[in-house]
Amino acid sequence: MLEGGQMGKRIVSILCGVLLVLCLGHVSALAAGSDDSQEVSNAQVAETAERSIKDDDNVGESKTDEATGSEKDVPGSEDTPSITSAVPGDASNTSTQSEGEGSAEDDTQLTGLVNYRAHVQSIGWQGWTKDGALSGTTGRALRVEALQIQLGNSLAGSIEYSAHVQNIGWQSWARDGALSGTTGQSLRVEALRIRLTGDVAKSYNVRYRVHVQKEHRLAAWSYNGEVAGTEGKSLRIEAVEVQLVQKQEASVMGRAHVQDVGWTSPVRGDVPTLGLTGKSKRLEAFSLSLEGTMCPEGGSHIEYSAHVQNVGWQNYVRDGENAGTTSRGLRIEAVKVKLSGPIEQKYDVWYRAHVQDYGWLAWTKDNGVAGTTGLFKRVEAIQVALRPKGSAAPSTNGRWSLASFGPAHVTYSAHVQNIGWEKNSSMDGQMAGTTGRSLRVEAFKVSVRSDGITGGISYSVHVQDKGWMDAVSNNEIAGTVGQGKRVEALKLSLTGDIATYYDVWYRAYVQDYGWLGWTKNGAVAGSTGIGYRVEAFEVKALSKGAPALGSTGSPYVTKAKSRVHFHNIRAVGQPNGFFCGPTSGYMVLSNVGAWHSKTGTSLSIENVATYMRTRSYGYTSFSDRMFEKGMNSWLGRSVYTTYHTPSYATVRSSVLKSYSTGYATCVDEQERRGGPHFNGHGNTTFSHIMVVDGYNEATDQVYFADPACSLYAGASPHFWYPSLRTFTNTYLAQEYIRDGRQHIGIYTSR
Repeated sequence: MLEGGQMGKRIVSILCGVLLVLCLGHVSALAAGSDDSQEVSNAQVAETAERSIKDDDNVGESKTDEATGSEKDVPGSEDTPSITSAVPGDASNTSTQSEGEGSAEDDTQLTGLVNYRAHVQSIGWQGWTKDGALSGTTGRALRVEALQIQLGNSLAGSIEYSAHVQNIGWQSWARDGALSGTTGQSLRVEALRIRLTGDVAKSYNVRYRVHVQKEHRLAAWSYNGEVAGTEGKSLRIEAVEVQLVQKQEASVMGRAHVQDVGWTSPVRGDVPTLGLTGKSKRLEAFSLSLEGTMCPEGGSHIEYSAHVQNVGWQNYVRDGENAGTTSRGLRIEAVKVKLSGPIEQKYDVWYRAHVQDYGWLAWTKDNGVAGTTGLFKRVEAIQVALRPKGSAAPSTNGRWSLASFGPAHVTYSAHVQNIGWEKNSSMDGQMAGTTGRSLRVEAFKVSVRSDGITGGISYSVHVQDKGWMDAVSNNEIAGTVGQGKRVEALKLSLTGDIATYYDVWYRAYVQDYGWLGWTKNGAVAGSTGIGYRVEAFEVKALSKGAPALGSTGSPYVTKAKSRVHFHNIRAVGQPNGFFCGPTSGYMVLSNVGAWHSKTGTSLSIENVATYMRTRSYGYTSFSDRMFEKGMNSWLGRSVYTTYHTPSYATVRSSVLKSYSTGYATCVDEQERRGGPHFNGHGNTTFSHIMVVDGYNEATDQVYFADPACSLYAGASPHFWYPSLRTFTNTYLAQEYIRDGRQHIGIYTSR
């Protein structure tokens, strides 16, 4: 007999059984209705089943071993049967299904293009789902342990899939409903690959995405054998979605290699973006591939080339090969893309570049140039799209109307006192006029051109006894000829479309002042009100927003000049005991705005040292003229020369001349143990290179920028020495290191 309590429990159990039968009868009645009713019923039953699982801490949760990253099941959870995603007539709705089972109990359920189900921790095999629906769980911290995937009966071909499993790694490919993963071993699936084979692969792409542990959303779609999930992170997949997507006739897939990021995930879509915007990261390499029925197997190809920093245009590559460079820190500056084969007759390939300081440039197509050349600007991202032949660009661009930029070229010439019009015109920053001869510029003319950009240049001059004259343009004469009148100041401005893309920079060499600072876009360069002549000038067009070629201090003056001269060098300390030469060279180059070498190398002390071969020697060799050679190589022209043990007259003349050329004189002096030293230098024997920043003609005082300020506690970045003559006789006229080589002298502009 049963005790009273046992009898009560038995009655409750019977009642629950009756209720279950009634519920199943209700479900069967609903299932007999329309397809729409069946789908609603299935969802309702699944939801009911899901809710029937108690919110007990021991059900549906796992704990992670922090030391190993492995999951530890809560005791008893694996043995707890539960119902999820129930489907009418599916006997597989409980965890008691046999582990080797790989086929559906009821093939009528496999109505999707792709059908799939997951074996989930604490649940077992879920019911079949299809065509992008979620299989697995989210928000319950349950691992997917195995998967089965099967194509619909109407499709010819196979679907293959492989799981990356905890403690196992990648398994062999399974196919057409076979099990991938494990059951009964409590091992998580961490990543997944899926691909199509046979006829179905000709018409469809398979795409899939997973919900990964700790992520709050599904990951991006992966396609056709790409990895979805993680490897080496001990993170479980908790859910998966799978879809077949009808192949377009043609589309583009691409990848980007980005500074500090490396290779990004593949991108697709109508207008895929390769790279990053708003992060100031250079695009270093990329690849493009065709997807769709017009593919390389049918003779259709996508080809592309990159213009790379210090390299130029690379050869074309195609169909997933890499353009650009990796592991070299080089920016892509421009790209070209084209189609070949049958696809070329049906489609145009459109593309555009997101460029440093500019943003998105305009679209171009079919082997046009997108980006910049000769401006040292990085491409940060590109967009690529296919459009039917003759179609318009994918979008309009409201700011930039050009797809590519190259240097704008300014040509100019001066009419000089006692000389007339100069025999040869100057161009792009070269000097027009004279220095050191006290000859006035009386007139000049200027023109500008840039391939593919319309516009011109307007300019006016302030002339002795006349003031500002009317502006002229495009190689017309500004100033006077045959009147003996000096030009005292000038203004230049770009006009038309070219003014949108470029700034015009210019500076004047003025009587008693020498070279004034750079100014741009209609500002005044020179002097007024003091009767000083312009003796020379320089002009250069730079991309919009680019920095000046040198100092922008005092481009315009209105009072008589004292006899004190300055380059206004920014003093920099040398990074070690033998880099005084490269550091001094760096100070000079930065002062004149030579931020890149002739070949495009970025300005730094280390890079200047490379040009001077300082590390190879262990010093900057005076005997082999390495300072001179390094500076001239950087500038791309013969600017500096070397004088060994020069006289005071030579040093003074060189220093004064430097204020007309703009390139500061540097001294390579020698100090000896027990002898005189300056600026807190230590009592040893050594050679040392410094920059002559300032000079007072009246007092002979000389102002040095000393890179040794970083080596000696008592050294100043700048210091005055009381006499250039005394300095020359003491430190530049006598060599104390007598090894048969030359060690002392000056480096000065020609």
